Amino acid sequence: MRLSCALLIVSLVTILPAEAQTPQITRIEFTPAPLEQGGGVLIGILGSGRCAYQIEFGDGTSERRNADLPDRMQHSYAVDQEYAVVATPEAPCEGIARARIDVRAITRGIWRITVEPGPSTEAAEVIVTIEGRGVCVVNLDFGDAKTLRLEGTFPQRVTHTYPSAGTYEIHAVAETPCRGENRLKVDVRR
Repeated sequence: MRLSCALLIVSLVTILPAEAQTPQITRIEFTPAPLEQGGGVLIGILGSGRCAYQIEFGDGTSERRNADLPDRMQHSYAVDQEYAVVATPEAPCEGIARARIDVRAITRGIWRITVEPGPSTEAAEVIVTIEGRGVCVVNLDFGDAKTLRLEGTFPQRVTHTYPSAGTYEIHAVAETPCRGENRLKVDVRR
């Protein structure tokens, strides 16, 4: 007589959802708003997720906002001076961001930096545009140990090839008598 034995294995697998990322505010960025959009300052609240937060503009005014980050708003300051801007989130959002802005009309200098992919499909190439007003000398640091001194009328454009993919911080500083300094983080991919 032959006995047969069958073994039955039951396996239970529990699939847990990926831990949700806690929404958070990480920093504040400023750029001048174009005159055709009413002027003033564009304020960017950077971070991730959906946050309800209070922004104190530093001039006695504030606003409560509820937005997906990054969030962007426009604000006009009545007097040229330095202001402390603070973004304070409500739970469950985390992180308080503080930044200072020195509001003075820039008649000659840097307003902002923008970056777009370069024409090369083989290299990690970008086109950097420095926007501003006037004729200026600008020292540009690409964040990869390469620098460039530009002189001319804004906007100034330059193509740069990075040695590899990665995150870099571009830093532009205008020489006197021009004013302005701007930083921009860029993720470069091949």
